[in-house]
Amino acid sequence: MSPPGSLFGAPQTPPPEPSADVEPAAPDPGGDGPVEPRDAAEEASASDAPVGEPERAAPATPAEPAPAPDAAGAEDYQVLALRYRPQTFADLVGQEAIARTLQNAIRKNRIWHAFLFAGPRGVGKTTTARILAKALNCASNEGPTPEPCGNCSSCREIAGGYSRDVPEIDGASNNSVEKAREIIETAHYTPSRDRFKIFLVDEVHMLSGGAFNALLKTLEEPPSHVKFIFATTEIHRIPDTILSRCQEFEFRAVTQRVVAERLRHIVDDQGLEVAPEALAQIARFGQGSLRDALSALDQVIAAVDGAVTAADVSEVIGVPDVAICRRAATAIVEADRRAVFEIVEELVREGRDLKHFVTLLMHYLRDLTVVRAAPDRPDLLEWPQEQERLAEFAGRFSEEDLLRSLDVLTKIEEGLRWSPEPRFHLEMALLRLVEMPRLAAFDRLLKQLDHPEARGPVPAGGGNGPPPAKPRAPDPSPPPEAAAASEDSGGSRLLDLDPPPIIREYQETFGGTIVSAKALPGEPPPQSEP
Repeated sequence: MSPPGSLFGAPQTPPPEPSADVEPAAPDPGGDGPVEPRDAAEEASASDAPVGEPERAAPATPAEPAPAPDAAGAEDYQVLALRYRPQTFADLVGQEAIARTLQNAIRKNRIWHAFLFAGPRGVGKTTTARILAKALNCASNEGPTPEPCGNCSSCREIAGGYSRDVPEIDGASNNSVEKAREIIETAHYTPSRDRFKIFLVDEVHMLSGGAFNALLKTLEEPPSHVKFIFATTEIHRIPDTILSRCQEFEFRAVTQRVVAERLRHIVDDQGLEVAPEALAQIARFGQGSLRDALSALDQVIAAVDGAVTAADVSEVIGVPDVAICRRAATAIVEADRRAVFEIVEELVREGRDLKHFVTLLMHYLRDLTVVRAAPDRPDLLEWPQEQERLAEFAGRFSEEDLLRSLDVLTKIEEGLRWSPEPRFHLEMALLRLVEMPRLAAFDRLLKQLDHPEARGPVPAGGGNGPPPAKPRAPDPSPPPEAAAASEDSGGSRLLDLDPPPIIREYQETFGGTIVSAKALPGEPPPQSEP
């Protein structure tokens, strides 16, 4: 028999030899062999123990303090975009028409076999696809329901993205023909548990041409238990053969007002204090994407202790606030060139996005236009809290100046993308806006000089025309330059207009006399056609 501790008759390890300082223990009369010697520490503890009492166990190591509540719940934390993700059609934000259409289709049993959700990022395409999948496979009803329960195993698995019968496929990483063939082969098998086997393909525009062609037949006539839901941000890249086989839903960008209301609901539910201006600024930063706005809100909440203000939002996410737009509008209307350079220097020093600043300035000038056109409609303003200041500015801007300024900013926004020196590009654009009123007046005067109504009729023989109804007394000694400049090639005479100061400055600077907007000073006017 193998000794204890050996493996398949392996020889037992010999015991260690006793030390010379320790005497061997006496044999135990009732035992089978000698008792193993105890070391000095065990003997000391045994001698200290009272007679007749069992030996006490060593004192337990003190337990470590429990982690703080915040640290304990850190692993369970979800970002706001996932925690407040809609779970029913009623929770969808900004896509009410699509939700109503899908619910009615389920009620009327007019469920299409392939859906295509197209639209910008962060507007709810994948979320709507999951809600639709839950509505089709909810186990709480005998058939598809427009109101999924959200509690059954099917709804929970679909919401978590790990349902076996509702695979979520990333089109960017599964874009080959082989992946399309796997989908086709899998579609022939019935669902393992749910009512339908639903293929949810995100970023479907990334599929290759061969993959699209491989899906055509199955997409046109799929088995009765198969549904396809495609989501894309670039619908123009999807072939027409695929589009014609799908029911298309166009998701729209969420309006700024709706995003701000949703953010207000979330911060109230979280028990946070955020200023309305800060929420409006975050909603504007999202640019129609609710997910981007929630990500920015999450970042601001993590960075700021206490109440969140618009200045905090501007500092954390690097977005200029309305105050700098107000300063820029003041510099434009007061022709303050120095303030223009100071504003751009501040933007560059703080690392602000110059393109985003131009966009905000366009929105501010747009609000000025709204105040001039509809002063009784503050609901049309993007900055309702700025209505009083906008009303003050509106009286100092003409509608023509506002339209010209918006046109200049639109061109500047496009130029900033490719400009090697965006700072200089922006400075020159703002200086152009500062000089806009003077340039507009000069252009208007030149058009008056060339206006056909400013000329009198040319009589036969080439003489001067008849005087106007109320002629102005002629100067007894007009200068020869003025007399020569007053006659054009046809022998007519321009109206005797008193040139404004800007014309005088132009003449003193460049010399000569302005005869026509189409002729430079010192050049003869253009010859009229016969």
